[in-house]
Amino acid sequence: MVRENTLAAIDLGTNSFHMIIVRVRENGTFEAIAREKENVRLGSGLEEGGEIDPPAFRRAIECLKRFKMLADNSKAEIRAVATSAMREASNRAEFQAAALKEAGIKIDVISGYEEARLIYFGVLQGLPVFDKKVLLVDIGGGSTEVLVGYRGDILFSKSFKLGAIRLTEKFLKSETLDSSQIRKCKLYVEEIILPFRKIIRDLKPEMIIGSSGTVQATAGIIRAFEGEDTEERPLNHYTFQSSEFKRARNMILEADTSKKRGKIPGFDSKRSDIIVGGMLILDELFQLLDLPDMTVSEFALREGIIYDTIRKWEHFQDLEHSKHLDDIRQKSILNLLVSYTRDQEYARHVSKLALDIFDQIQSIHRLGKEEREYLEASSLLHEVGLFISHSAYHKHSYYLIRNSEAMLGFTWGEIEIIALTARYHRKSSPKSKHREFQRVGPREQETVEKLSAILRIASACNRNRQGLIETVKCQVRKNQAIFTLVTNQNYDKSLELWACEEQANAFESAYGMVPLFQ
Repeated sequence: MVRENTLAAIDLGTNSFHMIIVRVRENGTFEAIAREKENVRLGSGLEEGGEIDPPAFRRAIECLKRFKMLADNSKAEIRAVATSAMREASNRAEFQAAALKEAGIKIDVISGYEEARLIYFGVLQGLPVFDKKVLLVDIGGGSTEVLVGYRGDILFSKSFKLGAIRLTEKFLKSETLDSSQIRKCKLYVEEIILPFRKIIRDLKPEMIIGSSGTVQATAGIIRAFEGEDTEERPLNHYTFQSSEFKRARNMILEADTSKKRGKIPGFDSKRSDIIVGGMLILDELFQLLDLPDMTVSEFALREGIIYDTIRKWEHFQDLEHSKHLDDIRQKSILNLLVSYTRDQEYARHVSKLALDIFDQIQSIHRLGKEEREYLEASSLLHEVGLFISHSAYHKHSYYLIRNSEAMLGFTWGEIEIIALTARYHRKSSPKSKHREFQRVGPREQETVEKLSAILRIASACNRNRQGLIETVKCQVRKNQAIFTLVTNQNYDKSLELWACEEQANAFESAYGMVPLFQ
């Protein structure tokens, strides 16, 4: 059994906020009991690296307050995920703090690649396509995610900075659109997508799936001009042909004002001011990739969040299984390890020692299984920076981990903790004046201090790089932590003991206890 029976997933998109509340069955499957959507327009007027403007900021917080009330009424645990607009907003931290203080909702900001992964998992909950190689397209307000997946594995993933609101703000802001504006926008979209055309086509996807508002709007228009009542049945699993898409596209582009587009039957008129941008992205994908058709999925990011969270619930209940990283996260870490680490055996042994210490001093760090995963990941990857240079390699490790597109399965906040823990495994301990350390909140800073102190000792215990210290036995006595370095060989531990003593101050600072090494 999973540990809760209701769960709410909130998707903070650039255009609209969505929430789904589900009842989780004992076998880990789920059924929706409520769905909510509000057109917040968080990305309205937002330039890359700029601020969410005050009206949008307040609309978003008020929406989250309402979502929280609804979730609380169902006694649902909430997981909230933010995408493109929040990724790029300079006042992201202020918004997250306000959401936590005013609405009681913690927001995870995820990368475009993680967004695509979760959308794929969501689609798999709504369409029987697990055994098919699928091309997935999700056109949001600020970004477009394109992914090729097969049997739960991701073969290609790319997040394009192309979205319905983004393109509207950049090219299509005037009330009456002319052919020149549309042509410039089309060329811009083509230029961004074109370099990836061959990669995607060579993967030969068997099925094309669209899971966004733009795709659903297109399907609604097509069904309307076929004379079908768009409220009669769900759009999920509805397939439209390329020729049908072209007809819908022409109807949208020939209506040169938002008012005219709003009168086209089959889609929500609230989308009429941004539908052109979304339609041009979809048009370029149809043309460049020579798509024959597209199947609609009404399941997307929200359902992916639900699925991912349930997997974590089940994952953490089994203590033995929980000692290993979640499959997709494990693959991400191991891919980075293989790509950038020169001495994998060294890294694996340091990771073993770090986890041995973590498990034995749980009474003083009081961290959980998620933090254990962060320590495992950071200890495996703490030397990846050597791929760039030995000089200040701990800082290079931070950069590679934090900015790698391969860190699938982790939120930005989790990646930051892992990267910082690796960064502080040597040299200076965490300091408030360090810019990267300032980026995270007080709770995360404390986690980094505790985990990096453990990693420092684990690394010191393998100073010889031969794994001769087999494990570390830990005892906690009042204000002391005693670490016994264990070896079955007739080995002089003086080098490792000296290296551990060098890390004593960092441990004492993090835990308020004096470490002793023997």
